[in-house]
Amino acid sequence: MYNICMALFQKKTTLVHHITYMGIMTAINLIFIVLATYIPLMMLLLILLLPFASTVVSYFCLKRYYLIYAVASIGLCMIFNISDTLFYVVPAIISGFFIGILLEKGVHPFWLVLCSTIINAALTYAFIPLINLISNADIVLAFLTIFGLKEFPYRSELVFLFVFLISLIQCALTHFVLLSDAKKLGIQINTRVNSFGPIIVGLELCVLLAICFGFFYLPLSLVFVAISFYFSAFVLTDLMMAKKIFIYVASGLAVFIGLLLFALFYQQLTKPYGVIVVIVFPLLLAVVSFVKNYLLKH
Repeated sequence: MYNICMALFQKKTTLVHHITYMGIMTAINLIFIVLATYIPLMMLLLILLLPFASTVVSYFCLKRYYLIYAVASIGLCMIFNISDTLFYVVPAIISGFFIGILLEKGVHPFWLVLCSTIINAALTYAFIPLINLISNADIVLAFLTIFGLKEFPYRSELVFLFVFLISLIQCALTHFVLLSDAKKLGIQINTRVNSFGPIIVGLELCVLLAICFGFFYLPLSLVFVAISFYFSAFVLTDLMMAKKIFIYVASGLAVFIGLLLFALFYQQLTKPYGVIVVIVFPLLLAVVSFVKNYLLKH
């Protein structure tokens, strides 16, 4: 059984291999949709595992055959549930395709997760109006209700953020599975960071965009706040691995100053805009990271 499973995760060489493999993954997508249609709780499993199936097809099969897999999966899944297919399957198939390409190019997992999340979230949100029209219901509101946010007064501001977080969970889990079994699956993953410059610049850019959008469009501002925290989580991990007292002290001081600034300015802004003040945390961590990775090395 183990050998059979491992045989699934190998580069395909013949047309028969490609068709068989894509057929298996298409069947998996179909099973997920059927289960989610008749057992609503299985929807959580659907959210978490769909991108993985598409990623392995993109990585192990020739790209020119991927369209066959995509059309077959989408077409069969739509027979059972059009709304869930548009909301889950289509974004997962498209983002999975790009994840496979980025894996082959040796892109670092940090950027893999971020890029695939943005693609997945953008596609998911683009389909929401069509899904609501087809199902005659608000699919995002249905999910917010599950988390007890139906009566939350600012739930409309959370729609972009909610979709982004769903996509982030999907893509992060996909990459976690790939990373944990990369050698067994024969996947080469580049975990080396050659430069922290792009990460620091990306973090600062997200902070800037979060502040700018905060003045006129809060839902998108919250997405950039979330992305900045994604960057800062990676930065903080690097800081904690420095094994230098100075860096630990500086990081702790950054968190303390962030808490102080948040407490001072949160109430000064009209609700719910005060939440944007949390952006000071990733901003201060970016400063500490810049000092560690550049100033202390010269």
